This record gives sequence, C-alpha cells and structure tokens, in this order.
Amino acid sequence: MLKAFFGILFLLQLSSNAFAIESLDGFLVSAYDDRFKVISPEKFKPTMEVVIENKTLVRLIGKLVINRSTNASYVSVEPEKFQKANVKLKKGDVLHFVPLSPAFQEVELIVGNKNYDIPPKK
Repeated sequence: MLKAFFGILFLLQLSSNAFAIESLDGFLVSAYDDRFKVISPEKFKPTMEVVIENKTLVRLIGKLVINRSTNASYVSVEPEKFQKANVKLKKGDVLHFVPLSPAFQEVELIVGNKNYDIPPKK
C-alpha cells in the first residue's frame, strides 16, 4: 500500500514538471546534435527568462541577440546542463539565440508559437 502511494506521488510529480515546462514564462531552448527545440511562452513580457539546455556531447557557446544588433547575453553550457539568462525586451523586439560553437543556424525566439524545431522536421 505504501509503495503504491509513493508510486502515485512520483507520477504526479513527473506530470507536474512536464506541465511546468509547457507553461513557461520565458523560453526553453534545447540544443540537440541536429536541431534546436524551442518551447515559447504564450504572452510577451518585458523581461523574459531564456533557459538554454545542452543535450549534446560538447560544450555549447552562444549569444542572445536583440534586433540582430544588440548582444543581450553570452552563454556557455556544458553537456547535459542548462543556463538561464534574463533579457529585457520592448514590444516589437526580435530575439535570437546564435550558436557560436558548435556553429549552427541562428534560432529566432518567437512568443506565442508554443513548440517548434529549428530546422523544422521534414
């Protein structure tokens, strides 16, 4: 009986963690060997949290860029780790994550788009 209780408690914790990721107040950018997966917030906020998660086997180095000209933050994320950055935005600003090493195409962070992959799945 006690094992069943803890089993149910564990499953509830897992499902609440998954729901929390799907309803972020910022961006979750996950780097894989062949693509980036982005979970975006539903609504714009002046201060956005961006979590960069490295799912590769090498260190990920990149930068967050506003309007292709202003460097907002640099990140360096070890394999299987993550790093958070806060970015101040104005309505109409365009935010990109630019991977520097390993080099990859830049990732536009779009509010309200829910989940998307860069490059898109074929």
